Amino acid sequence: MTQAEEQSFQHVYRLYRVPLHRYLARRTGDDSEAADLAQETFVRMYEKRVQPETAKAWLFKTGYHLFVDQWRKKRRAVHVPLDSIPDMPMLDASPEGAAVGAELRKEIRQALDQLKPRDRQVLLLLMNRGLTYKEIAEQIGVTENAIKTLVHRARKRMRELLEAR
Repeated sequence: MTQAEEQSFQHVYRLYRVPLHRYLARRTGDDSEAADLAQETFVRMYEKRVQPETAKAWLFKTGYHLFVDQWRKKRRAVHVPLDSIPDMPMLDASPEGAAVGAELRKEIRQALDQLKPRDRQVLLLLMNRGLTYKEIAEQIGVTENAIKTLVHRARKRMRELLEAR
């Protein structure tokens, strides 16, 4: 990006940062969500090198579309109260507890072995290494959305494999 383009972007950012944030805060009802959406909107504007003459309309339209996408994702998410989830059996130090734990680990290992190598890799990076979707995407060389899809499908397949046992 040239220096003139950079200055133009900074000018547009200073001009519309607060109005865009206010607009998104009214939509979301959450100041931090609005800040995240506004930031994502400006990142996209920077990447697409939107012209200053069309920046205002582009920012508000894109911000609205990001808000709608986020709202749809939240709407689809299933919220299960924690008290409705059955407790995992407590594995005590008794011989029975050790046997149950060993059997459970064995079943999980067997289910993991039946997954496609890439699915297994993604789940292990997520669960064992504690990486974020973004970090996994960078490591594997795909988009963050692709990782979300891979994780969803891999978890679904793991559930199916464990339920079949």
